[in-house]
Amino acid sequence: MTDKGKRSLLLKGIRKSYGAVPVLKGIDIAVEEGAFIVLLGPSGCGKSTLLHAIAGLHPIDEGLIEIDGRDVTSVPTRERDVAMVFQSYALYPNMTVGENIAFPLRMRGVGAAEKEGKVAEVARLLQIEPLLDRKPRALSGGQRQRVAIGRALVRDPKVFLFDEPLSNLDATLRVETRAEIKQLHERIGKTMIYVTHDQIEAMTLATKIVVMNKGEVQQIGSPYEIYHRPANLFVAKFVGSPAMHFLPGALSREDGRLIFDDGKGWRQELALSGAAGVGGEVLLGIRPEHIRPARDGQPAIEARVEMVESTGPEDNVTLSLHGHALVARMETGSVRQGEVVPVTIATDKVSLFDAASGRMIGTEAVR
Repeated sequence: MTDKGKRSLLLKGIRKSYGAVPVLKGIDIAVEEGAFIVLLGPSGCGKSTLLHAIAGLHPIDEGLIEIDGRDVTSVPTRERDVAMVFQSYALYPNMTVGENIAFPLRMRGVGAAEKEGKVAEVARLLQIEPLLDRKPRALSGGQRQRVAIGRALVRDPKVFLFDEPLSNLDATLRVETRAEIKQLHERIGKTMIYVTHDQIEAMTLATKIVVMNKGEVQQIGSPYEIYHRPANLFVAKFVGSPAMHFLPGALSREDGRLIFDDGKGWRQELALSGAAGVGGEVLLGIRPEHIRPARDGQPAIEARVEMVESTGPEDNVTLSLHGHALVARMETGSVRQGEVVPVTIATDKVSLFDAASGRMIGTEAVR
């Protein structure tokens, strides 16, 4: 059982540079015990460097790292009570699966009987019991990754660290292994820190997502908060596929109503309240799923269908709407290229951003 509310990891003021190039620029993160934290961001944002700093593989220039309340900033990797799962599996080819899993216990001098019991327990948990006598070369990519996870699991660490563990798997195996990792976390309840650039992995696995860019934390929140309440333009652009659209314009209030004006003849009432950007330049953020064919009686905007891309269960439809090119998600086969169709925008779900700072403007949906 995990002690919810207890902090298992604290990162405070973490800074790291390579020569004159800053890679981590003052990272502050507090992790509750039993959380599944995903570090999400583009290549080069610093997420793997941060993970390696937690593991002790990369010394930091400034800051504090605490694990289970203990300052481990200058403590060697082997004494930090963390276990890491790498992208490359890093299995010993001359050892069997059972020997690979048992290796950390052997290095600790654990007795044969205890070692055998722990390996058997981990093998049952990961459903790899029939593989214990095989060598890594006889395993699939997904099986090798499970063995790598088993080798970390057998150590029973305070914190598990995953460095893009699914990158070498094909699409089907990624989905299967992702589900296995999520189920494993639910069963053992241990703190897990997971690095990825894949937003689907982040959204499906995380209890909290840490979005990073250029060595800085852009936002920390639940998957729902990151997707529906992005803190700034970077988060809004990076999370979501197809991406959120951003329309420049201005906000005004007319008879208590909030009006967006793109300055080119399109004025749209927004079902929002509390916007702080009235009178200033803003960006209106619209996600593809918030543009739908209008039903009878709904306020409608005429849009021309410029392109239809089928994804199987739905179509990504590029629309020309008041001179703006917007992608909408629609039912497969519901529209055809060249048609003019009435659409409606869920104006209670749109986002507003300050055009100068890029920060999200706080709003609430009008009910």
